[in-house]
Amino acid sequence: MKAKKPQQRQAVKIPAVTAPQRIALLIGNARVRNSDGKGYALALPGIDKDLAGLREVLGDRESGGFEIVSLMGPSLIEVRREIARVADGLRPEDTLLIYYSGTSTLGRDQLLYLPVSDSDVNFLEATCLDSEYVLSVLRRCNSRRQVLLMDGCHSGAFFVNNRGIPDGFCAITACGADQFSYGDAEGGFFTRLLVEGLRGATADLDGDGVVTTDELFRYVLPRAQAQSSPTTPQMWSWNLPDPIALVRVRQRVFVSYRRADAAVADALLQRLEAAGYGVWLDRSDIGGGSRWREAIELALQQADAVIFLVSQPALESDEVYRELARAIELGKTIVPLRLDQAPLFGWFKEKLGAIQHIEVDAHDPAEKWWGRLLAALRRARRAAPCKEAPKQAIEEPPSSTAPEKLRKRRPASRTR
Repeated sequence: MKAKKPQQRQAVKIPAVTAPQRIALLIGNARVRNSDGKGYALALPGIDKDLAGLREVLGDRESGGFEIVSLMGPSLIEVRREIARVADGLRPEDTLLIYYSGTSTLGRDQLLYLPVSDSDVNFLEATCLDSEYVLSVLRRCNSRRQVLLMDGCHSGAFFVNNRGIPDGFCAITACGADQFSYGDAEGGFFTRLLVEGLRGATADLDGDGVVTTDELFRYVLPRAQAQSSPTTPQMWSWNLPDPIALVRVRQRVFVSYRRADAAVADALLQRLEAAGYGVWLDRSDIGGGSRWREAIELALQQADAVIFLVSQPALESDEVYRELARAIELGKTIVPLRLDQAPLFGWFKEKLGAIQHIEVDAHDPAEKWWGRLLAALRRARRAAPCKEAPKQAIEEPPSSTAPEKLRKRRPASRTR
């Protein structure tokens, strides 16, 4: 009798899971040549700084996570090919962002045209990147998270006479179809607001640490309208179930506690970090002296909120008192999380008595205190002061030698 050969075990294959792609194509064009090829009909300052600012915030691995493709002064064939390339092969869950900064003009057909490095001022409609080409590529793209950001004059005309808008699409433009977009040597004012709102999640209006397309628009709009040369940014979206996330920033929380409550503090740290928060605890391994003081000071300055673990030992601690006093000086929101029923007294009662305390109830299976704590942290982020964009002064330009076809739409050399 022949012995049976043992059956060979088939290797179990676990399908690879790939994270959604995030691609940002940044396009900038600062110059349009004269028809004779000598000199420039238009030369806009600051376009390179527009691209650099967005590249910094969107390309940051921790917050933006976009793969950046940057084109400064491309030819028409280069920009058309690159738009087609980045849109090819994407999946519905992938995010595609396309940004343009530069001069832009309306054609005789009232469509929006974006000049590139080899555009001919006498034949702009034939030699510029046209809005319909961009939309045609996006309609064929599988991504259902598409973002278009436009910083140029008349950019609100991007969708005039279009042949269809793709699903899952959101566009934010610097101005309306009949408006100019402004800038200076430091870049476009609209792009400056975009970068300001994205950096550090400044435009995070609901306090969840994420800046979405909706929040970015709500941040930019009133600031653009308040400038000395006001514009009215526009936003459109099509079949977009939820706003598209642009940047994520972990909310930073400082926990003030007494060593006797270290086990509770460690457990809270793990839970907050699992929920996406960045938590700082005063660890004994920091060391003493000035280095220890500097570490606490820096952590307090960077914190979005301070959680105070209220207990009898904490109320008797000079270090806890100093931490909280400094937090109040810095204008930080303090969230008292009560571990016992020790009554407040003295300074603690004066400064923290009117603040609503959250009681940790170990016998509550629903853990209502946890939901209240997260809600308080979100409120703290929303309450953080938001820097107002300074008003920009527009200088009167010297007379332009640009052809009338371009010049009549750009009364100032600093318009985009």
